[in-house]
Amino acid sequence: MNAETLTFKSGELAAVSIGGEDGSGTLIKSNSQIKKILAFPFVANDQTVTDEDIEGTMKIEYINFGESRITIADTSKVNLSVSDQQRANREALLIREALSKNDSTLTPSFQFIRPVAGIVTSPYGKQRYINGQKRSVHLALDMNGKTGDPIIAPLKGRVVLVGDFFYTGNTLILSHGEGLYTSYAHMDEINAELGKIIQQGKQIGTVGATGRVTGPHLHWTVYFNGNKINPEWLIEEDFLKTLLK
Repeated sequence: MNAETLTFKSGELAAVSIGGEDGSGTLIKSNSQIKKILAFPFVANDQTVTDEDIEGTMKIEYINFGESRITIADTSKVNLSVSDQQRANREALLIREALSKNDSTLTPSFQFIRPVAGIVTSPYGKQRYINGQKRSVHLALDMNGKTGDPIIAPLKGRVVLVGDFFYTGNTLILSHGEGLYTSYAHMDEINAELGKIIQQGKQIGTVGATGRVTGPHLHWTVYFNGNKINPEWLIEEDFLKTLLK
């Protein structure tokens, strides 16, 4: 008899029961069951995946999140010069390195709070067009705010990157442990030091319009085990209860 195929959504974070008491990765006990927390990436088509601790197969469903079209007046930010492209490439390596600095002293609770008070203005998963040109899919949340509005840590974490980058402007990345990271871009000011532990709810900076932007907002990205997941689900009411049901 074939094992059941479990179905998940593109960009979803889910807790899946494992076959026994032992497994790798982030495990949590719920209703007398051991569950493994998995991150499912954005997919352009339905995909089937497996995990060594999960019996059977898992299907990731494609979701059409729609599209986003923006116009950037400064075309040098759209069609990069050689030097700007080289800068962006160097900064991408710095970000990748920061996302490998897992803090083994931290265990994430997954009980997120909102990093800013503003509403979501550009959801996760939208296909982006910049000045009519098709670009990468938007695998983050853009959240509304005015320059100077506070940004707080939605979860306890350690600062693993602080910088001023071509695309994302003033940027900060937190490691929350066990492969969970959050990134904050286009900030006006950063009020956190590299290497410091930041408690949940503590201000880490302010909303701004630095880098390649059309106006002030927070660009918030969440990574888990190498995948960019949909942050909007994490700040829904009773998310953790829903995750572990």
